[in-house]
This record gives sequence, C-alpha cells and structure tokens, in this order.
Amino acid sequence: MTFNFDSMSPADFEDLTRDLIGRDQSCRFEAFGPGPDGGVDGRHSTSDGVIVLQAKHYRGSGFSGLSRQMRKERATIDQLAAERYILATSVSLTPANKRALADIIGPSLKSSSDILGFEDLNGLLRTYDDVAKSHIKLWLSDTAVLKRVLHSATHNFTTITRADIAAKLKVYAQNPSFSKGRNTLETERILIVSGPPGVGKTTLAEMLCYAYVGEKWDLIALRSLDEDFARIDDSRKQLFFFDDFLGRIALGERALSTQDSDLARFLARVRRTPAARFILTTRAYIYEQARLASEALSDQRLQVASYVLDVGEYTKRIRARIVYNHLTVAGVPTTHVRALLESGTTIEIVDHNNFNPRIVEWMTDAGHVAHVPADQYAEDFIEALDNPERIWDKPFRNHIPRRCRHLLFAL
Repeated sequence: MTFNFDSMSPADFEDLTRDLIGRDQSCRFEAFGPGPDGGVDGRHSTSDGVIVLQAKHYRGSGFSGLSRQMRKERATIDQLAAERYILATSVSLTPANKRALADIIGPSLKSSSDILGFEDLNGLLRTYDDVAKSHIKLWLSDTAVLKRVLHSATHNFTTITRADIAAKLKVYAQNPSFSKGRNTLETERILIVSGPPGVGKTTLAEMLCYAYVGEKWDLIALRSLDEDFARIDDSRKQLFFFDDFLGRIALGERALSTQDSDLARFLARVRRTPAARFILTTRAYIYEQARLASEALSDQRLQVASYVLDVGEYTKRIRARIVYNHLTVAGVPTTHVRALLESGTTIEIVDHNNFNPRIVEWMTDAGHVAHVPADQYAEDFIEALDNPERIWDKPFRNHIPRRCRHLLFAL
C-alpha cells in the first residue's frame, strides 16, 4: 500500500515523522507544544550533540514550494548548529531534487540520505507497519479502506458518506484514548465509551470502528435494544456498535428492567466469542443512573465498569490540536484566525475550564462564523465557553429528574 498523506494536517505529519524516523533510527524525538518551533519539529540529544528533525508537509505545493521555504529557513538551520539535520517531506523527490535541497540546507546536512521524500517515507512505513497502524489518519483515507467502510453489507449508517468520513478524519485529533480503547477491545472485547456531552465519544467510537473495518471486520450498527442480538457468527470477525445505547431508551426503572437483561446477555456472549467486539457509547451520568436502576448492569460478574473509558481528559497539546484542526478544516476566514492569534485568545481557549470539542466545532462552523465580525470573533468564542448553554441545556432539561434540577438551581 502507498500512502499519500493527503488526509494529514501539517501537525499530524510531524507526529508521524517523529514516530517513523525515531523507530528507524532507534531513538526518541522530543515533541513540542504549539508555537514557533524555530526549525525544530523533533529533537534527540546525544553525547555527540543534537539531532534535529524537520517535517515539511508540502504535498500540495510540490518541490518548488518546498525549496522556496527551505531557502527562507537556511539562516535558522545554520543557527541551530545541529550535529545532524534530518528533513522529512511528503513531496516526491528525484535525485536532482535531493542534491538541490542539500545545497540549500548547507553543512548541517551530513548526507543526502537524511532527506526523506514521499517514496522514502512510504518505504519506511512498509517496514514498520505498526507505526502506520498507529496513525489512523494515514491509512483510513485509503480508497480501498473507505470502500470497505461504505459498502460493508452490514453497515447501517445510511447517512454516512465518504465525504463525512474524510471530514471527521481531518478534524479528529488522535489522542491516547484511541490506543487505550483499542487495547481494551482486544483484551476485554467490550468497550463502553462514556463522558459528558460533546467531548467526542461518538467520534472516538467511529474512529475505532473504521479502524476495524479497515482490517476487514464486519461492522454491525445497532439502533435499539429490540434488534436481534443473535447475529454473532463465530466464523466471521464482527464488530458491533451501539451509539448512545442508554439514551435511546427510557430510563425509568420499569422500562430499563425489561431490556437490560437482553443487553447483559449479549455482553456476556461477546466476551465468550474471540471473533466479536462490541463498542457502546453513553453519557457518563446516564450510565451511572442506569447502573443504579439495573440489576443486570450492576452485576459484578459482568464487570461492565472495567470497560468504561472517559474521553473527557484532554492534554493541552490535544486541545490545541482540536482547535487547530477545526480552524483549518472548517475554512475559517483568515481575518478571524488572525483576530484570535493577535488577541492571544487561542491560549485562553485551550486552557478554558469549559473546553469542549463541540463548542469548538460550533464556533468554527461556516454558518456561524459568517454572522460574527472578525473583531468580535475572539470575544464571541470565549463567551461560548463561559456560558456553554448549547451543550448542557438539553441534558439539563430532559435527562435528569425535576427534583435534581431544583437542587442544582438551589446550589
């Protein structure tokens, strides 16, 4: 398989090259947070000096754009005075291209083999396929994989299109939750993704689903607890997905008690079936309420609690990547982006106590941005985070009892 890197943002490409070249060189490259990088996308210190890695995702600009940028950075490269300088780019390079880049980079480059182009990176990815698998954006955009996602006989998401998948991939900020979720699925065969509204539960679950479909698993999307749970086929690799599995049923004790036993039996069946996996999503407070009301879901023998993954904890770097991806993919006007940067609001957004991907998505939506003047965009963004009624109003009014609402008002 040849990867084209088109679905990766510059920041995603930097992460990939650090992991890939670090594996090839048997070293770990340091990664740095948002901000001017000074020509350093990865750094590895040795007793002999510092190895500097620079990643240039110039697939769309081609060699001419790459060479122009490298000429601008020559002075910075000289100032780094690195023991070894490595350049990785998504641009396809000829031997003549590498010689030209070597002349531009200067004495910091010890060998033209330290310039890795499109073909070089693909060669390394074939050698280190585990690195490729760990970067979901890299391979999930492949045409063959997308066709398997879209045309799976058991795929019931009629609203999902190729464009929808591509759009989600571009804004998705890969984080430790993906690998943790994957590990849980492999060891326990069941994963319940829980968390507050808007933190990305469904997105994480879908990314995991697409990853399994890419590895030729059948995806079966469940829409209600009334569906036939007897569809497990021991002869095939099957992944079951139930989005908002508790929010789709009434949470009264009587309603839940008539359906939870079916779900519990199915969970137990999945645990006994090596070729079955089950991903469920729910809001954390609904899940806790259901466990209190359901004898089956609270059964210690089922060990459901051990499968719960809270995706609400994002590091500062992941938050920054979420904001960056949405601003880039949504096509927010340059005037609005500049207003955020010049006001210093981006740092305030990333550090905000109410940070939520759904608010970021709303504030970068083209339909919303079009009605906000550039000089008010930063203030409007912070206002949305200060008062996140859009996220919590519906759950507050519809998902908790009236006496609980009264108690919250009193508090």
